[in-house]
Amino acid sequence: MQRGDCALFYHSRSGKNVFGIMQVSKPPYQDPTTNAANWLAIDFELIKTFETPISLWQIKTEPTLQSIGLIKQPRLSKNEFE
Repeated sequence: MQRGDCALFYHSRSGKNVFGIMQVSKPPYQDPTTNAANWLAIDFELIKTFETPISLWQIKTEPTLQSIGLIKQPRLSKNEFE
């Protein structure tokens, strides 16, 4: 991700919901919690908080959203009932 890219603020441990939209605020940098060269950190700024969170189920049933990473990368969005 690069500065200016937008992302969904998604929480997978508590209800699997999208709570808002955020934007990358500066370029990726070495994650300060590890020396592993392939671990990066990214800073975001909030663009919008949704009044009502959008559930993973709602996203999965929307045909126009089937190509987004949240749907295509199973580690992000395992079955809602797991």
